[in-house]
Amino acid sequence: MKALVFEQAGNAADVIQVKYLAFPKPGPGQLLIRVKASPIHPADLLFVAGKYRYQPVFPQVAGLEGAGYVEDAGHDSIVTKGSFVAFSKIGAWAEYVVVDEQDVVVLPDEFPLEKAAQLLLNSYTAYGLIQEAKVKSGDWLLLTAGNSTVSRIVIQLAAEKGICVIAAVRDEKQKDELLALKAEAVIAPPPGTLKSTIDTITKGRGLTAAIDAVGGSLASEVITALAPAGHLMVYGMLEQQATAYFNAEVVLKNLVIKGFGVRGYVAGLSHEEKTQMISHLVHSIGRTEFQLAASAVYKPEEFAEAFACNIGGKVLFGF
Repeated sequence: MKALVFEQAGNAADVIQVKYLAFPKPGPGQLLIRVKASPIHPADLLFVAGKYRYQPVFPQVAGLEGAGYVEDAGHDSIVTKGSFVAFSKIGAWAEYVVVDEQDVVVLPDEFPLEKAAQLLLNSYTAYGLIQEAKVKSGDWLLLTAGNSTVSRIVIQLAAEKGICVIAAVRDEKQKDELLALKAEAVIAPPPGTLKSTIDTITKGRGLTAAIDAVGGSLASEVITALAPAGHLMVYGMLEQQATAYFNAEVVLKNLVIKGFGVRGYVAGLSHEEKTQMISHLVHSIGRTEFQLAASAVYKPEEFAEAFACNIGGKVLFGF
């Protein structure tokens, strides 16, 4: 089978190779999935670079999630052959992958493939961030990296709950798109002006919560814009500089600053909570009006072009 493999950590365009590997076989409690599509996430590139929370074991097939059809199953599997599934598994950038049955979500046959391929990591992240941020209808929620895929999912899920989202971006090229997704405001404030901008938008209420993928000086400004008892959820690290804040502000306003990793979040859910999350996401994201389309699809052999693609949106490998 064809797979995208790397034998040393580094820049994905430099270390990824197309290899032909033996077909894997599922064991008890496992499924053999014929992969149809798999996305390129920032986390995928961090994994290839050796900078992700999980380290590669060389030679390593890249990719963290995807969607496809069950080709074969272990003898005790309850998922039937031919089922259309989304899955989370290291090694997703391959024509076939063996996945533990607990790591797949069975989907309706009519569920769009480009949405299925992105259903688990980013969507679970967006759902979990909203839950952990403790926001409710009428609250103000700020997103840094406001044009990212995770942020776009958060905007749409939050709108369903009546949460008021402010998307902070580097420029306003996608302002109309984000407003169409139901963001309340899209801002690109110059350094040092975030708090005053937030105070104007919220009429002095401040932020109930913020979801930060950047860090650095921007996160420092975000902390000043949080209302008393506000939550800052940190899930990304786009900026390499440290975030600075005064302990007095955190203490006197009873702020909560919390890191978020999606795998740890999901592992901490009860069976009922995970079932509820999956049901909610499949229903919401499966709606025609929910925007989670792929911007481009590349064959495995076109990996260099795929990594270089900068047209915006999510890029997929199609197998």
